[in-house]
Amino acid sequence: MSKVERRAVIDIGSNSVRLIIYKIQEDSTFKVINEEKRTIRLGSYLTEDNYLADQGIDTLINVLKEFKFICKRYEVTDICVVATEAIRRSINRDDICNKVQVDLGLKINILSGEEEARYGYLAIKNSMREKDAILLDLGGSSMEITLMKNGELKETISLPLGCIPLTKRFNNIETEDERIKLNTFIYDTINEISWLIKNDKMNVIGIGGIAKHIARVYKEDKDYPKELLHNYSMTIDEISKIYNDFLKLPINERSKVKGLSKKRAEIFAAPVGAILSILQYLNSEKLIISAVGLREGIIYENLKNKI
Repeated sequence: MSKVERRAVIDIGSNSVRLIIYKIQEDSTFKVINEEKRTIRLGSYLTEDNYLADQGIDTLINVLKEFKFICKRYEVTDICVVATEAIRRSINRDDICNKVQVDLGLKINILSGEEEARYGYLAIKNSMREKDAILLDLGGSSMEITLMKNGELKETISLPLGCIPLTKRFNNIETEDERIKLNTFIYDTINEISWLIKNDKMNVIGIGGIAKHIARVYKEDKDYPKELLHNYSMTIDEISKIYNDFLKLPINERSKVKGLSKKRAEIFAAPVGAILSILQYLNSEKLIISAVGLREGIIYENLKNKI
């Protein structure tokens, strides 16, 4: 294996499209050499009958074209492209994949919810000491909940409850009534997951952008290094304060909160409320922030298989 071999993973999410370029080293470890993110809200282009609108497809194509150019500049030898809930749910997903293949020569691998959860688990298993935990991956359009015991994946479920659909359903949570409705909805949802109810009082590991943003709001720094966020713990009280303070603000003031970008502020309230409800329901003392997830899980698997 060449010590300068460079590979890339492109993750087409419902909120953002991300690129990670990494170098495979002689000792079969990896080093990230570049990361890019474009927030295009792909999930918002889904119609009520789950058709991904042409505008969304064109926006995606432009980002992928840019990322392919960046990969060429870095002399990347292999590009792995994966897509999650937004494309997974779209009824025209085959047309989208064909267009990307023809226009850019990139093959999109549409992950199932279970595959998405497994990659998140692999990232945690290879980067944290925790052996027993509930993994909560709250993405743009879906939420994956995974039970890890003794370092092994035991159970997982994927729910269509990401940041975008939660925000659409509960809007900006401007009233106490909306807050109660969100809490009740989350409780009712969890109550249907028997294996989750039986494993309460475990630590919860938050995967995904929303978990990192909660910590960045606490740190009042939207550019707080993700390396320092990894393994960072937050109590329910700390998260509750962030949530309550955020809800007290007028809608037009929420984007000014330190630690939040304007785009993230638009889809912050309901997801944070959902995470808080899950922690409370499970009697979990803290949320452990993960700075790694799906993309790193794919890298770890590639290194293990040496493919």
